[in-house]
Amino acid sequence: MATVGIRPSSQGQAINLKDFEINYDAETEEFDMECKKFMNEFVGHIFEADGYSTQEDKAKFGLLVQHQEGRSWFAKFVDGQRVKSKEVTEFAFYRLVQYFAVCLFECNVADDFAPATILMNMCFTYNFTSTNAIGRTAGQSSKQFVYEYLKDQPIWKSLRFWDSAFLMAIHADRTKRIGAMSGWNTWDQQQKDDFEIGEENSAFAHLASFLYMMNALGVEKNDREIFRNKMSTIGNLREEQIRELEESIEILQ
Repeated sequence: MATVGIRPSSQGQAINLKDFEINYDAETEEFDMECKKFMNEFVGHIFEADGYSTQEDKAKFGLLVQHQEGRSWFAKFVDGQRVKSKEVTEFAFYRLVQYFAVCLFECNVADDFAPATILMNMCFTYNFTSTNAIGRTAGQSSKQFVYEYLKDQPIWKSLRFWDSAFLMAIHADRTKRIGAMSGWNTWDQQQKDDFEIGEENSAFAHLASFLYMMNALGVEKNDREIFRNKMSTIGNLREEQIRELEESIEILQ
């Protein structure tokens, strides 16, 4: 009977596996259900006003996000919470920063880009309004976002991550546009033309958004330009659209 493997956390602290052995192999239906149940409860605690997680739960979280199932369910449940509120309490905010950092670290180690993409979007979604922030006038309010505290995550330096995240976003848009429509061969010319315009607009809008996020997360100018050129070609963008993107990059400098 196998137990789930373990290694030191990103903070360098080893997790004591014998305190909560998981007596089944990873990548089984049973393991997936264990991850789903645990992450549902764990994420719920993050957003509670008086949310508290035991050291055992924190350790188990660190263990489970070493596996794709754990990372996937964590990201899905965090994403699901945004329908309730995008503005969170200060305590919930810093919990998100803490657990996002752990999961993003493991996503980078495993080249697991799908949950990392969800968490990236959530970094620009969840926020809290602070007062008396350092360097600001006393009593002045300031909205802070999770991404501001996670700029040093190594996954942001990976162009393979950004390529994957962008293509997933384009695919999701395409799926929504197609919806319940029948196959391409049954479309009339107007439908096909409209679809192609939608593809182009989707690529342009997502590319502009991604360049903004890349800049905000500290991605180097050269890497942003490589990404822009590659995705402009894949998205079949027009020259004037590419010029707009080039100008937007200059503005971000």
